[in-house]
Amino acid sequence: MERFVGDLIVFLYFALPAAAVVWLAVSLVGFFKARARREAEPDRFRAWRRSLVASAVTAGVLVGLCVGILLLLMAAVAHM
Repeated sequence: MERFVGDLIVFLYFALPAAAVVWLAVSLVGFFKARARREAEPDRFRAWRRSLVASAVTAGVLVGLCVGILLLLMAAVAHM
C-alpha cells in the first residue's frame, strides 16, 4: 500500500504541472483564435482571456513549486 501511495504522489507531482502547461497551451491557442474574431463574439473572447490568465497563474505556480522542490532536494543531497 505504501508503494502505491508513493507512486501516486510522484505521478501527481509531475502530472499536475504537465496538465497545467497543456491547459495553458490550449488557452493560448483559443485566445488567439478568439482575438481574430473579437468583433463577432466578444463574450467568447473574454472567456478565453480569463481562462488564459487563470491557466498562466496556475501553470506558473505549479511549475515554480516543482522546480523549487527539486532545487531544494538537489541542495540537500549536495550537503550530505
